[in-house]
Amino acid sequence: MKACRFPTVQGTLPCIWRVLVALLFLITGADRHGLRAEDCHVSAMQGGVTFPVSRLSASSRCKISEVVNGYTTVGVIGPVQAPIAKRLYTHLLDRPVIMASLVRQLGLGAYQVSERGHNRYWVDDGEGTRGLLSVAYRDETSRIYHMDGHHEGRIFPLVRAKAVVFMSIRPTLTTQGGAAVESLMVAYTRLNDPVLAALVRVLRPLIGDAVTGILVKGFRVTDQLASRIAQDPDGIAQRAASLSALDPEDLSTLTALLRDTSRHSAAAQPFRPTP
Repeated sequence: MKACRFPTVQGTLPCIWRVLVALLFLITGADRHGLRAEDCHVSAMQGGVTFPVSRLSASSRCKISEVVNGYTTVGVIGPVQAPIAKRLYTHLLDRPVIMASLVRQLGLGAYQVSERGHNRYWVDDGEGTRGLLSVAYRDETSRIYHMDGHHEGRIFPLVRAKAVVFMSIRPTLTTQGGAAVESLMVAYTRLNDPVLAALVRVLRPLIGDAVTGILVKGFRVTDQLASRIAQDPDGIAQRAASLSALDPEDLSTLTALLRDTSRHSAAAQPFRPTP
């Protein structure tokens, strides 16, 4: 690049322009280089479970790699059993707008969720955590999520962070022989503030679980909802039918799944002869 000299104001402007163009080229070039999947390693083994990270897009793998390979805290939750069939569980899990509406109706939380594009949702848990949740990967047994958001709490006024959650889902049976789902989550957080991140790393044995708990709370509410469904599938079906503002096709499928759960629950009841 031609050397810059600043004898006059008129000579300064073109020189600054050339510098800005060069910097822009370097920044965008580095970003394109950083989005190559082979440059963003993510371990497939998470919490003793193998995840199909090779199927992630280049951009998703690099976003996830940034958090996983530079995490502030990491935690494993589970295995946790939810006493409903896998098809119903994943239907709820993959439709956070419907799930949030049911959670509010049942008094399990104050979640507000809105769609922000394909597989992207703005989430507000009503307790200080807000952010953009992206579904980076989904198949029959795995989910990989990325979240970019912030938490306002009593200890720190505002904490900005990125997070990644690996979630494994497999069908199982309850002790009574009913359909159930067993889930396991591995949750990473990376705080944006380097000073705060260093402090949290030092205090990780004391507060690491608390940070993980805040992060996965929105996923654990699926298990709470599943328990309520197992107790009263017909009642939950009636509540779901009243959610008229949501997608009619999704609600119709959910209602059918809930009624199917009710039929299976009734069939599983032990026969008691009339005295």
